[in-house]
Amino acid sequence: MMDERRDVALAIKSCLDSLLSDATRCDLDDLARFLGLAALAAEEAAVAHDPKAVRLKALMAGGAGHC
Repeated sequence: MMDERRDVALAIKSCLDSLLSDATRCDLDDLARFLGLAALAAEEAAVAHDPKAVRLKALMAGGAGHC
């Protein structure tokens, strides 16, 4: 179950990162800040449900995946 929760959090983070990029490109600053915070929360949720959180932090540092 923890793996599923981590995977869902990662999928949500990926989508939020993509939306953040779009909002930034379109100069939607308030929306970009909100999406950035939401993406950070999704990342924290993924780390909280991963027993190998150190490797997950390394994955988050890269630009893996997109929505």
